[in-house]
Amino acid sequence: MFSRTFRIKKKDFDKKPLTIFQHKLRVLMKCYTIRELELNELKQTYSFKKSHKINGLKMDDPKVYNGKYEIGEGGVITNILLKLFI
Repeated sequence: MFSRTFRIKKKDFDKKPLTIFQHKLRVLMKCYTIRELELNELKQTYSFKKSHKINGLKMDDPKVYNGKYEIGEGGVITNILLKLFI
């Protein structure tokens, strides 16, 4: 299990949380795309599948990855800290 913390703008996270999650998970997992992202805001968990691009071919990974997240204060009113655990 590993984790990473991202500092993001609160306004952006409120408008488009799935896009923020997809981009941050793509960076964290070092993959091409994040597919079938399901977000549970009550339990603060998520699940997704990923794909890689190898020699121009898109390779889908059938494994389902699960994780949890925490949202904290970023010091400044306009920022929040998003901590992802996988």
